[in-house]
Amino acid sequence: MNILPKKTPLYLQIIEKLKHEILAETIQGFLPSEAELQKTFNVSRSVVRQALSKLEAEGLIGKAQGKGSFILPTTRIHRMVQSLNGLGMQIEKMGTLVNTKVVSFEPVAYEQAKQFWHEETALHLIRVRSDITQPIAYIETYLPTKYHRWLTPAKLENHSLHQILQQEANIRLERSTRSIYAIAAPTHIAEQLNIPVGNPLLLLKGLTFNHHNEVVEAFSTYHRGDRIMFDLETTI
Repeated sequence: MNILPKKTPLYLQIIEKLKHEILAETIQGFLPSEAELQKTFNVSRSVVRQALSKLEAEGLIGKAQGKGSFILPTTRIHRMVQSLNGLGMQIEKMGTLVNTKVVSFEPVAYEQAKQFWHEETALHLIRVRSDITQPIAYIETYLPTKYHRWLTPAKLENHSLHQILQQEANIRLERSTRSIYAIAAPTHIAEQLNIPVGNPLLLLKGLTFNHHNEVVEAFSTYHRGDRIMFDLETTI
């Protein structure tokens, strides 16, 4: 990076320089640190932060806590909505690394537990899926409390829920009902996905059934609209 001529406001000069290098793919992955950018452009940290905030608002970069600013991918992940496989399994099949953070794992009162499982409570899971650079989906799941014996937060961080249920609990997943909604990100989900409140989300909501036609899970998966695309396949 070369030091810029002093023609326009410094933060705009930095924005244009970084934007050019990002779009030309001259820099990939993580940007230089704020300290490195200060030194390169001979400006104060406040000017660097002003430029980075603008680039983030334009959707060109994101911020990872403790790691700095990174280049946002320009391509979206394709999810086949009809597939019974969850998001994590589909991403892994594409050859992309996926990371799972378990935010909540506890029994809670659940209004539909009585209808589904003849119980008053359900096992409540909240997980956040990320690709190599950033969070991409917030997953909320309700399950029968009896599944607790096969599930732990550590297992769910390293294996898909469906894999555990099928391989360890010997549950045969048969079908799923699904509905798709376009919504604005509420505060608690926006915080987990590192996006502004109100950003567009694709919500996939439904039930998964076993081969006895019993409800195995009720799920709501909130996908970042700038990172995930839904694919549908039909036949005549």
